Amino acid sequence: MLEGMRTTQRKAQEVAEREQRLLRTALEVVARDGLHNLTLARLAAEAGYSKGTIYNHFTCREDLLVALSTDSAKRQIRYYQAIADLPWDGVRALYGLMLAYMRHAETAPELFESSIAALANAVGALASPERLERRDVIDRQMGQVIGSVVERTKREGAFKHPALLPEAALDALRSAVLGYTVTHLLSRRFQWGDVTTDGNRLVVAASVMHGLGWPRIEASAASSVQRVVDDLIPAEEKAGGERLVHG
Repeated sequence: MLEGMRTTQRKAQEVAEREQRLLRTALEVVARDGLHNLTLARLAAEAGYSKGTIYNHFTCREDLLVALSTDSAKRQIRYYQAIADLPWDGVRALYGLMLAYMRHAETAPELFESSIAALANAVGALASPERLERRDVIDRQMGQVIGSVVERTKREGAFKHPALLPEAALDALRSAVLGYTVTHLLSRRFQWGDVTTDGNRLVVAASVMHGLGWPRIEASAASSVQRVVDDLIPAEEKAGGERLVHG
């Protein structure tokens, strides 16, 4: 009986490790050929597995996208929890969360792009319930971490807006950061300004937060938060050793 349990555990570990290899291969395809060229057949060819093996992991392309978005969320929650645990006041921690979101997109652009694609309703309609539930569990955990930071700003009396509740302000902040990240860090096709506007990121972030009810922090403090975030989320390396981004 014990030997049977060990065999089951070993097989489960092998499946998990193979899936991680498949996800890494999928990201290599996205980096080299674009997300639109990521299919299960392409993944099987690139990874050297049969289509049947691939379908044992992912029932459809949408499952693969959700799996990538789950991996993205797992990384983000690690970053967010580390920031929330720092001995910072709530406002500084909230700045840290916002900058960590942008930094994640910089250092893992293919993973970030895949996670954005996985948010489409069409993906959710076709992906398996099991995959969606796994991602939802991580998303809820992430929401709890972010919510705890917002609650800290409330307890400290830092949030003040004449019309918005903190929850509504947080939702607007998330939308603003997502939009900025997509147009400035993921793709420049929708960017109205030239590339020199990238240097205004901290000013933009401070202005958005201030407009939504949180106090603006000094430029030196914002730069300090950015340095901590950069150290927490270092640039990743491609298989050939090339640094992806270190902004």
